[in-house]
Amino acid sequence: AAAAAAAAGLSRRRRSTAVHCRPRQQRLHFLLRRAADEEPLDLGLGPELVVKVPPYDQRKTGVLLLNIGTPASTSVEDVRDYLDKFLADDRVIEIQPPLLKWIVLQVLLATRPKNSAENYKKVWDPVRGSPLLFHSLDLAKGLQEEMGDRFQVRIGMQYSSPTVSESLKELADAGVDNVVLVPMFPHYASGTTGSCLSGAYRTAAELYCTPFLSVLPPFYGHRLYVSAMKQTILESIGPRGKDVDHVLFSFHGLPEEQCSRTDTTGSFCNKSKDCCRQLVLENRNCYRAQCFETARLLAYELGLEEDRWSIGFQSRLTLRGTIQWIKPYTDEAFVELAGKGVRRLAVVAPSFTADCVETIEELGITGKEEFEEAGGEELVVIPCLNSNDIWVKNLAQILRE
Repeated sequence: AAAAAAAAGLSRRRRSTAVHCRPRQQRLHFLLRRAADEEPLDLGLGPELVVKVPPYDQRKTGVLLLNIGTPASTSVEDVRDYLDKFLADDRVIEIQPPLLKWIVLQVLLATRPKNSAENYKKVWDPVRGSPLLFHSLDLAKGLQEEMGDRFQVRIGMQYSSPTVSESLKELADAGVDNVVLVPMFPHYASGTTGSCLSGAYRTAAELYCTPFLSVLPPFYGHRLYVSAMKQTILESIGPRGKDVDHVLFSFHGLPEEQCSRTDTTGSFCNKSKDCCRQLVLENRNCYRAQCFETARLLAYELGLEEDRWSIGFQSRLTLRGTIQWIKPYTDEAFVELAGKGVRRLAVVAPSFTADCVETIEELGITGKEEFEEAGGEELVVIPCLNSNDIWVKNLAQILRE
């Protein structure tokens, strides 16, 4: 009987508690509905503790366009400071032991900054400065307008301002926790995409509230990248390339070792001269193989016959034979093609999404001189995608996907 009485009392207390709690539950449900409408969430603890957080599906996403960087000015000192940071990166120049790399770096920094500064002066805009920087800013502005207020678009440079660190902190201060990292290199290379992502990961890890990162993979074969390149190239060469004799696809050069190391089997990459003829499992991350794939896709889309296009790699550092770079070389292609009777040659640089000293000076000035001295009549340098309308729209769609 005592046990039954105790059980009955417990049941009454539970019913009482449930009735007492019901208004609180209803009030909490009401407050959560208000939060969903972006109204302050009043926890009943005073006005100083009112929480206002947008609903999850209305929070903004950050888009961070990553690139290597550019000197702050054309002075030899600023160029040397930039090159010191760039060339010291072990992902850019892989030389062992460290003492040998230090010696090579000192040789480069003693001679290269002066020549590079002169080249930067040739391409520097008197008002806007570095082409790479202002083209990147223009692209970010265009993307912001195209993608709308749900996104916050910034640029982040690996070795110059605005740095990745500055931009990530700026996004955090704006309440943006989800960030898409966008390496502005269509093809994977340890010295570009790898270096930028590695730096961004380190920077994010140092923030107390680490951002939630996602990454746009290499887009060398994405239909929207290929489509944007196709339209840009057609404007200069005409349908099926009828306005030129030949098209040269010039990609940034890379040490052979950086390609070989992407082949984890060690049995395919650089083992034959035809190793990049097609993409397979072993060379899927090989920069050279990805470049060949881009050239094949573009040649097909442009309707170019097989003997009217070729591939070259530019911007190599000779280092007196210390490092072997991937072939064939662009500067040698200029001479060879002119010798074969090509008079009007178009050159396009698909590995660069923004014009910079490597495209404007190396191809547009020095390259033109080399081609004409070898007997060519005109070198048509096709501009990079930069911030043209079709690239802004297509890149925005790639990011949405």
